[in-house]
Amino acid sequence: MRMDEIGWHSVHGADFINEREHGAGDWVFLLIKSPCRIFADGEMRQFPAYTWILYTPDAYQKYGADGAEYYDDWMHFAPDAEEEALLRAMHIPLNTPVTLPKGTEISKLLREICFEFYSVHLHRLETTDLYFRLLFYRLHEQLVRVKAVPDAAPVKERLQQIRAFIFRKPFERFTAAQFADELNLSEADFLRQYEAENGSRFPDDLIHARMVFIAGQMKVYLAENQTVEEIAQLCGYAGEAEFSAEFARFIGKSPQAYLDALRAENGI
Repeated sequence: MRMDEIGWHSVHGADFINEREHGAGDWVFLLIKSPCRIFADGEMRQFPAYTWILYTPDAYQKYGADGAEYYDDWMHFAPDAEEEALLRAMHIPLNTPVTLPKGTEISKLLREICFEFYSVHLHRLETTDLYFRLLFYRLHEQLVRVKAVPDAAPVKERLQQIRAFIFRKPFERFTAAQFADELNLSEADFLRQYEAENGSRFPDDLIHARMVFIAGQMKVYLAENQTVEEIAQLCGYAGEAEFSAEFARFIGKSPQAYLDALRAENGI
């Protein structure tokens, strides 16, 4: 990617308007952070704050304030062939205004790109390239969430990925509602599809992942001679009974029996 120029949080008066009849000659990504007017569908139309538009080099541009002070982030650039292919694969709209559900996230990324590009860091250009790709991945995620573009990965593949992620990060604060929102599903539909695809219930997998992790930690810290009650408390359980029941369900023996077997095996 060739970066030509970038600006973050530019401020203009209530009468600001910008027009480029024959385009800018390079690609322009514009994130307008105030209510604005943009030429679209043959006329100047009003749009809310955090509307973005990706202009191609020769596209007509006209946008400006909507009766109040105007703020925007902007970037003039030229993607390489691989990046252009990525934009097409993600169905990123061109020359079309899009209002973001989470515009501040995109503005923060543009700030990072701006600061990095104008820095004196040794790898500033390489880092700028990485941020550039991250920017469009984040845009695509938001477009998928509002169902403006198709999801690049089928739901069944995402459900498999979620299960694998749970077992890699067993003590993250996962909720069914969180994943359902990411997949544009109701919570009930997420739980049903998760079980159909993975052959196990989402709540069970959360507990299973945590019990497997705890069993591994019990081996590592065996010499500390902790009691089952202490282990239950460290793992956030209010009582030993609930912890023991869940541990036995997924590990196949009670925590005490598991500890006794480990100690016998290690001569402790």
